Amino acid sequence: MPQQPSEKSLDRMRKFVKTYCEKSGTTTHPMPEVPEGVILGLAAHLDDLGRPLCPCRFYPDKKAEIEHRTWICACDDMQIYKYCH
Repeated sequence: MPQQPSEKSLDRMRKFVKTYCEKSGTTTHPMPEVPEGVILGLAAHLDDLGRPLCPCRFYPDKKAEIEHRTWICACDDMQIYKYCH
């Protein structure tokens, strides 16, 4: 069973999402459990990898993916298209 992310990382990701939405003009999904699931995944990756890698994708090698930067939140898609897949 996966370990829960730390409260510190959860707080950091919640603040990041709120601030990013305010600055970029984007909004979160209207069903609160959807953004909360993404925040949980981001916080878990922050704890495990040191970076908020997008939890919505599969990565054969998460550490190698971090070096590419493409899927670190706010990912390239989010910055270009203004939505989280």
